[in-house]
Amino acid sequence: MSTLVAETNFKNEEVKKSLSPTKAGLDSLPKSLVNGNANKDNADKPPKLKIFIGYDPREDIAYEVCRYSLLKRSSIPVEITPIKQSELRGKGLYWRERGKLESTEFSFSRFLTPHLADYEGWAMFVDCDFLYLGDIKELTDLIDDKFAIMCVQHDYAPKETTKMDGAVQTVYPRKNWSSMVLYNCSHPKNRILTPEVVNTESGAFLHRFQWLEDDEIGEIPFVWNFLVGHNRVVEGDSSTFPKAIHYTLGGPWFEAWKDCEFGDLWLKELEEYKKAKEKKDRTLLAHHRFRGCSWIK
Repeated sequence: MSTLVAETNFKNEEVKKSLSPTKAGLDSLPKSLVNGNANKDNADKPPKLKIFIGYDPREDIAYEVCRYSLLKRSSIPVEITPIKQSELRGKGLYWRERGKLESTEFSFSRFLTPHLADYEGWAMFVDCDFLYLGDIKELTDLIDDKFAIMCVQHDYAPKETTKMDGAVQTVYPRKNWSSMVLYNCSHPKNRILTPEVVNTESGAFLHRFQWLEDDEIGEIPFVWNFLVGHNRVVEGDSSTFPKAIHYTLGGPWFEAWKDCEFGDLWLKELEEYKKAKEKKDRTLLAHHRFRGCSWIK
């Protein structure tokens, strides 16, 4: 099954004009969202969407910007958790030795998503090298409970032999399908993804979703996993504008990729994130100083 691939070059300015975030930044999130969590006292609110982002210490800032871009534009309550290998090992959930072809620390730990979500409801896994330009609600509106998972079904064979900071580029069927996945965690087939299986099964079994039949894998439009250097936008066709940009070969947080295609969009988001964080830090500092005053009882 092949993905939808547009045929003309990306027009940066045209895309920028089409982007209209639902919020101006973290400080303007609805009051029902605090750090991505829904107000538990409001029974009418929809359940939080659990989002797990792959984390690698080399790409900490990529994680932070990805998280920021998700929260900034989300109109639904979400709960974001980094998949940190060190924490998983500490909890006894991950003990697999890292292979030479694993370009990130979450190459295999990503498949613990259903387990981490207690095999309940829908949850999303996404690599940290994503920049979200659309409201995640638009993605969840595509969910169909008949599927065990849903993802962008790329027909992608990279020409490069390396990516990111010199990591080896591997080529295999269904490449990049596992980089952004909606998991139907309560689906019976996904219960096979136990820590034991994730730690012992082959890369082919996991990354090609071999525990599933083809008709149990739902398809999502390519704009939700827009591969830099592969996907294209049709000029004047807003349906081909990316909802989530995936810097799969490397992003501007790496020196060698600071001038990559669409890097300007990521750098702009980085500046917004830094300003929001500085404002939050100043607020917290002022709060602590206020609480520390001797006249406060």
